[in-house]
Amino acid sequence: MSLSEYRDPILKAIIDMLEADGPAELRGHYIYGDTLAPPKSALPVISVARDGTRVLSDGTMLDRHVTSIVMAVIVDYTSDLNTSFDLSRGTSQLYELIEKRDVTTQELAHNTLAYALRKNQKLADDLFISINDDGLLIDYGLGVEKRGSNIFSVEGILRFNVEKTQRKANLY
Repeated sequence: MSLSEYRDPILKAIIDMLEADGPAELRGHYIYGDTLAPPKSALPVISVARDGTRVLSDGTMLDRHVTSIVMAVIVDYTSDLNTSFDLSRGTSQLYELIEKRDVTTQELAHNTLAYALRKNQKLADDLFISINDDGLLIDYGLGVEKRGSNIFSVEGILRFNVEKTQRKANLY
């Protein structure tokens, strides 16, 4: 069986939005689905993957599909070797890409992943990011050779839901 060229339209809508409105330095670094061992030379890499889908009844004639999305932002831990002694390697770049804050107001900067995801909640007609749930969850951690031999990474994991309402399948 050959490798499928299928690109999930929900993941595509998210990636297209992030390519247009996310951090400029991440353009061209998005991957459809989970990635296990990206080449170190390709870092940073952002995998955008489905974690699961719940189909809920939304009235007599509609279903609401709630898809859990997981984005893994993988940055080379050794990328910041020349930074100030009080900054942890790699994490400064990771925080800046995901949720950089204004120094004065502490509000999200416009060129971050978190800002783009909150600003662009409507991806298409009847396709929305995190409108009926707890919103955006961001976690951080280290990956010591988790992604392959000699890859020491810091990772940010962004979790959110995408909702699509559609007619029930059994109506026709």
